[in-house]
Amino acid sequence: MVSVQTWIAIVFIIVMSLLLYRYRKKVRVQHILGPFLYFVMIRTTWGLSAMDWLGTKLRRPLKWFGYVSVVVGFAGMLLITYQLIKSTVELFISPGMAPGIQPVLPFEAKGVFFVPFAYWIISIFIIAVIHEFAHGVLARAHKIRVKSSGFAFLGILVPIIPAAFVEPDEKHIVKRKAWHQMSVFAAGPVANIFMAIAMVFAFGIDASPFIPYSVTQNTAIVDITELGTSLITFQSLSINRIEPGSPAEAAGLLPGEEIVDINGVSVSDREATLETISSLEPGSTITLGLSDRFVNLKLAEHPENPEIGYIGIGFKPETQYDPSAVAKYGNFGIAALFFFISIIIWIFILSLGIGLFNLVPLGPIDGGRMLKLALEKFTGSIPVGTRIWKGISIAILGMIIVNLIAGFIG
Repeated sequence: MVSVQTWIAIVFIIVMSLLLYRYRKKVRVQHILGPFLYFVMIRTTWGLSAMDWLGTKLRRPLKWFGYVSVVVGFAGMLLITYQLIKSTVELFISPGMAPGIQPVLPFEAKGVFFVPFAYWIISIFIIAVIHEFAHGVLARAHKIRVKSSGFAFLGILVPIIPAAFVEPDEKHIVKRKAWHQMSVFAAGPVANIFMAIAMVFAFGIDASPFIPYSVTQNTAIVDITELGTSLITFQSLSINRIEPGSPAEAAGLLPGEEIVDINGVSVSDREATLETISSLEPGSTITLGLSDRFVNLKLAEHPENPEIGYIGIGFKPETQYDPSAVAKYGNFGIAALFFFISIIIWIFILSLGIGLFNLVPLGPIDGGRMLKLALEKFTGSIPVGTRIWKGISIAILGMIIVNLIAGFIG
């Protein structure tokens, strides 16, 4: 049976194909691998008047945002580069480690960060529009001409991956001060990062340990964490993994079994269950109520934190709609609320990840352009700065490829 997500993908591809045919006279195609892999651009003037208006009315605060973005951008560049180097080294010294880079795609495959198609397409579209609009607004704040805006698609036989773009006048931008140029480059990824942070506070997202939920629940306009937990109750905790040599293995627990209570507390009482799990201490004895028997086991020390009790299982909560939520919203209403909660969470995750990745000091992407300009100014020589930039870009590209290959074949 074809899933809902598959039908959404089919409809999307058909609509995008018809759209490209409708605007075929405005389409520019860049072939990457014959007719199989290509990049399609549709140039428009959409949003240019809004960029002009904002860039004029808010010129001073936008300039300051741009300068802050440069500082944040280089800080993010250092962070993402450090993480990339660290993950690459760990792949060689600790085989089996998860790669630090994974492509975000709407299908499940080894080495892919899977996002269901509907959430993927909506999130990517919103993130791309905000990213490119920020570039355009900063360009206009510095009185740099923006030639066009538009939409693009990476096609693999058919148009699949959407994108947006803004085209500042390159001949104009290179004549501006370095800080002005870098603020335009940094504006897009930093706008994505700032949007993700704003969403944490606006929607009560639990971003612990960086931003505890105890903080964000007090700032939330709509607390999706509280809303989501109010819609469901636990039925059981389905065991899907038993760690070798763990107390769970010694007690004879098996994958597929379901835990219905812990120390006499029913898992349907979600808050009490989570409190019980979080308070487990090494050396203590607990009783797990399974669907057909009771199991007593003594907790060991957690391998990563000896102060935490360790059972040695992985589990998946089996849930159902809370009866009071069904009475209040109905089944369709709950499904709609879950879609809203899910799209908010996916936009947050992808906005932060894509914003940081665009700061990688690699070739023509935003981080690469920032670094190239900075090196040229720091060395006082365009050829010298360019040579250093090319060397760094090649090294970064090599590490990305290593991580991608490790994900696909590891």
